[in-house]
Parts: sequence; C-alpha cells; structure tokens
Amino acid sequence: MMPLTLPVLSEHSFLAWIDQAQPGDSISYYEGLLGVDRARDPSALPGSTRSELDRIADHAMALAKDGCLLLVQRRIAEGRIAYIAIKASDDKPRRN
Repeated sequence: MMPLTLPVLSEHSFLAWIDQAQPGDSISYYEGLLGVDRARDPSALPGSTRSELDRIADHAMALAKDGCLLLVQRRIAEGRIAYIAIKASDDKPRRN
C-alpha cells in the first residue's frame, strides 16, 4: 500500500498568499482527491488535517465566486489531483 503523503497547504499560508499575490500568480493548495479527502468516512486524513483542508477549500470557493481567484485542477496521477488557485486580475467581471 502506498504511504499517505497528501500535501495540505496551511490556512495561514493560503491566506497570506492571497494577500500578496499578483494577478496571474498561482499556488497549489492541495494534492489528492479533494471531495473524498474532505469527507470523514472515506478520507484517511487525520481530523485536524481534514478540518484545515475544509477551511482552505471553503476560502478558495468563496474567493472564486467573488471573482478574486480562478480555480483549476491538474491531474498528477491516478487518484491524485493538484488543486490550484490563480489570482484573478482586478478588472475581471464578478459572478452573480
């Protein structure tokens, strides 16, 4: 069985990046299967790590809805996705 090595960016680091990022800058905030790893039962992540991931994902989605971030995914391997946030330009139209 493969060892569990799913990098989770800390919430503090993610929020600090958002504050200093310039339009077009990007950051990978998680690698794994976000939907699975946020859920208690199928996830192999410890509860504290899962909670941190949940908060980061919620921040990312809220900021994407506000037009501040673009969220993309890149497949790394079978069952492993990189979740990437890209700082949007200030002149992007906002979603309603």
